[in-house]
Amino acid sequence: MRSLLLATTAIAGMMATAPTPGLTQTADQGAQASAGLDEIVVTAQRKSESAQKAAIAIDAVTGDTLVQQGISKAEDITKSVPAITITNGGGSNTSIFIRGVGNITSSSYNDPAVTPSYDGVVLGRAAGAFGSAFYDLARVEVLKGPQGILYGRNATGGAVNIIPARPELGRNGAGFNVSFGNYDAVNVDGYLNLATSDTSALRLAATRQVHDGYNRDGSDDLKRTGLRGQFLIEPSDDISLRIGADWTKVGGVGPGGSYIGAYTPGPSGYTFTPSGFDGSEGFNTDAANAYRQTLIGAPGFGFLNAMNQDASTDFTYWGINAELNWKTDIGTFTLVPAFRKSTGESYFYGPAFNTAYNAETDKQYSLEARLAGSVGMMDYVLGGFYFNETIDAQNEYNQEFVLPIQSYTHKTKSWAAFGQLTAHVSDRFRLVGGARYTRDKKSMDGIINNFITFCGGLPPANITPPASFAAGCAAPNGLPRYPNLLTTGDTVNWLASNGWIAAGSTDQANPQVFPLLNGVGTILKTYNPVVDSGTYSRVTWKASAEFDLGPANLLYATVETGYRAGGFQLAEGKSSYDPEFITAYTVGSKNRFFNNRVQLNVEGFYWKYKDQQITYFTVDTSGTLINSNENAGKSTIKGFDVDAIVKATPTTTLNAKVQYLKATYDDLHLYTASPRDNIACPFTLTGATAGGAPVKDFNCSGKPLLYSPKWTVNLGAEQVVPLGRSLELVGNVATAWRDDQWGAFEYLDFEHIRAYWQTDLNLTLRASDGGWSLGAFLYNLENKRRIATPQRSPIGMAVARYTAPQTYGVRFSANF
Repeated sequence: MRSLLLATTAIAGMMATAPTPGLTQTADQGAQASAGLDEIVVTAQRKSESAQKAAIAIDAVTGDTLVQQGISKAEDITKSVPAITITNGGGSNTSIFIRGVGNITSSSYNDPAVTPSYDGVVLGRAAGAFGSAFYDLARVEVLKGPQGILYGRNATGGAVNIIPARPELGRNGAGFNVSFGNYDAVNVDGYLNLATSDTSALRLAATRQVHDGYNRDGSDDLKRTGLRGQFLIEPSDDISLRIGADWTKVGGVGPGGSYIGAYTPGPSGYTFTPSGFDGSEGFNTDAANAYRQTLIGAPGFGFLNAMNQDASTDFTYWGINAELNWKTDIGTFTLVPAFRKSTGESYFYGPAFNTAYNAETDKQYSLEARLAGSVGMMDYVLGGFYFNETIDAQNEYNQEFVLPIQSYTHKTKSWAAFGQLTAHVSDRFRLVGGARYTRDKKSMDGIINNFITFCGGLPPANITPPASFAAGCAAPNGLPRYPNLLTTGDTVNWLASNGWIAAGSTDQANPQVFPLLNGVGTILKTYNPVVDSGTYSRVTWKASAEFDLGPANLLYATVETGYRAGGFQLAEGKSSYDPEFITAYTVGSKNRFFNNRVQLNVEGFYWKYKDQQITYFTVDTSGTLINSNENAGKSTIKGFDVDAIVKATPTTTLNAKVQYLKATYDDLHLYTASPRDNIACPFTLTGATAGGAPVKDFNCSGKPLLYSPKWTVNLGAEQVVPLGRSLELVGNVATAWRDDQWGAFEYLDFEHIRAYWQTDLNLTLRASDGGWSLGAFLYNLENKRRIATPQRSPIGMAVARYTAPQTYGVRFSANF
């Protein structure tokens, strides 16, 4: 890494000290300034500054770019930011990865490793930010690497800031975008800005986004409605107050997937048989259900049923927030109070469940206070942060022969104090230091029960294939298939009333065993309450040096640490996990050349990741399947990032983003036992047993981190063709390369996401003054659906969610 940092520094120095014609504009050159590159103003460091002046690794995407690239939901941000991956495998949970740092979020109490923020408010759940619609935005900022000071809560991988367009004083105006496309897509959004007085303004915005499902069962559809209102008042030059509220409704079928194939256990391991389906089949078509009924599910080893319910999602997200800024003699005081709530339910198939159900209510209160000012050569930001969140959830994950039922209340209280100092050693050289103390208190009050149907008796007396066929477990009506029930009492009553277990059987607050009356199998009901709490704390810090090599050339080097709190989970025998930590070394340079026509930014990075929180399917000591959040060992993440933009002519713009990434687990061990042991890593036996089967220690050290492609490349070109004095024709092409990457911890072949190109095209006729535009778009020119989220089902199947197919349409926009 030392050689990489030295090379990056040397390159940056040569670029910045090279002759730069026109760096200082003359009067004649001033007329050409409009032909230069635009500036993007960001607030990632809690102050307004040009992205080119911010000595941090950041990608900022403007609202206009979001519209042009068709980015109306979080998962599409990767079109502009190659370092990020956002996935949704079902339900309301969203997973975010930056350069391999992240986790598969399968439960709402799993904190994200990449902190999402909306309008300056840190959010505890990624779904709260990314379930909402992307409309009337000023920009989206993606900060790469730990943000242990100003965005300290859980930001080990980075932060994503979604910033809405704000009210404008003294302006009455409105605008809208409307597009129509294939899959009956309609996307409408608009805003209204009203100058309510000389010192106040109101901004209202709304959107409606719909399209039919990309899959044949109607899944991967979109039905989203959003409303937002903001009021800004500035009674004096020293005080401003902005109050905002937003509401989003998400409905439809929801995320979907398709069967890739199935694994069959045997004496020499697992045999994979492809399903023959493409990525658009879905789980709930006639063909998919017919295929499902040819498969047997453990541990009952009977044939599976067709899906018992249609998938659906129904979630509402809303919140209110405010921002007060008060300029005083000692600096600007900023106060940001906020309340957010989400509530809803979803039926989904996840990794081939039949059917999973989530009902959840999340509430959070937060308050952040900051004081920013200057004393002599020193700039400072001092602040405090308070966060209070409560999650109430009731879930079931029906696997036909296993019915896990969860009910829990999870609470988090977090507070922090932070400060960052910038010393202006000279006009060109600055030293930055910061620290943050964070204290998190978490509690879990919940219970998980599993109804597990075994062929034969309980382990080790259970019967497995091929003997299970002779025992009658695969015969029609040989074993019960559970309906979607949410309480243990209802489940016991259903089993008794349908003649599977003895009449009069009752639910008790302890483990129970129910022999089937037909003698074919046995049902085990587990009982595992989790009532626990704990406190985690950490000081994270930052040290940085910044040097202006020229008026438009910045060189910087930073060391920063990050921390994500441990927590509690409903996993039998593994109810808690520890914090994770990261230390990141960064050196970079940001440059503008040739009269602001060329931008070249370079970043080299080296991260050391310890005790990463990962989630995967394993078994507890009784052999019961659990989805467990555990701490992996260590990993090393290193590489470089190059971002170039060239304004070749006043009407021609070329851009390229290239990232090289090598992210490797130095130490990763996964523990499980048969029949959940289909992991493509070498193993040794631990000597322990789980459900009578030996526990295996799979050593996956040396494997790459998830969603960490070695190379990512984004290329783009825009050509503006003037048509007379008032019209322009704009052509835009953007293409992206994603190298091979892995999408799940078992490292099975189907979880290996192959490298691919994807290309988007836009052609727009617009008024030269920006008043209106009419355009056509085509996304995914290659017309290929690629695996986005692979999952090894705990009942034996290989499944995946896929990227969007080719979409096309027309868009009309106007501003008044």
